[in-house]
Amino acid sequence: MRILVMGAGAVGSVLGGFLATGGHDVTLLGRAWHLDAVRRDGLAITGLWGEHRVTGLAVATRPEEVARAPAFDWVLVCVKAYQTAQAAALLPGLLGSPGSLVCAFQNGLGNYEALTQAVAPERVALARVIFGADLEPGTVRVTVCADDVLVGAPDPRFPRARAVQLAAALQASGIPARATASILVELWAKVLYNCALNGLSTLFEAPYGKLLEREPARRLMAAVIDEAYRVAAAHRIKLEPAAAKAYRELLFTRLIPDTAAHRSSMLQDVRRGRPTEIESLNGALVRLAAPVGVPVPMNALVTRLVHAKEQLFGIGVVH
Repeated sequence: MRILVMGAGAVGSVLGGFLATGGHDVTLLGRAWHLDAVRRDGLAITGLWGEHRVTGLAVATRPEEVARAPAFDWVLVCVKAYQTAQAAALLPGLLGSPGSLVCAFQNGLGNYEALTQAVAPERVALARVIFGADLEPGTVRVTVCADDVLVGAPDPRFPRARAVQLAAALQASGIPARATASILVELWAKVLYNCALNGLSTLFEAPYGKLLEREPARRLMAAVIDEAYRVAAAHRIKLEPAAAKAYRELLFTRLIPDTAAHRSSMLQDVRRGRPTEIESLNGALVRLAAPVGVPVPMNALVTRLVHAKEQLFGIGVVH
């Protein structure tokens, strides 16, 4: 397959690098500070899934540098949530043929809605990612993995066989992956995980396992989750597990222990002077809560405090 990775940061570099080792024709579109090194020396992948040096990748640091023929089979959108609208505006010019499809490998809520403003919903798939990676120029290190990458589409018109094909390609390349018919349920589970952990890890500058060890932090995480479940119930959004108590138990007994050493990418963003994705996570829950009258004081507090930390670091907040 011919694949464009739009937003070749940590996650995008892992996806593109492994797919290239699997024999696919991959183009990485991203920032020069990273991709100039990839162009010169290849992409180094280290960590959990072995040591690899990937050469032969096509590299672009501006959309106009992307070779658009032959048409891409897939455009994998891996940009930050606050960049989704900008990326969506570029997609019609990058997709090429009607058979070109999009899959978003992103955090948070609202990305699908932004992408489908520019691309027909029956051409847009979503992926749930629960692996973590750290990025340095020319090198990406896979640090943790809690579960398989899941690929699926909300729109029933999307060709399911293509989602199965993409998941199989990821699996064959060395990234644990499978297709799912319930991607929105799975993405909401990831939102719960990120809302409980990312903001607090950023504020306390602690890995996830340290949050689990401290009872005050456990209470904060529990409050975030309980509020999220009340918001979802008010909007008649299906969650799995169905009860907040069951999700808290899952988070505390399996999900956090599996990623105990990981520090949130949100903290990495702050340290690098970049805006965070807090508005697509806890901030999104605050926005969803308002029209249905559900109080979400803990999610609102986490959102405000992360924005305060951004301002202390001199970061311009993107809404």
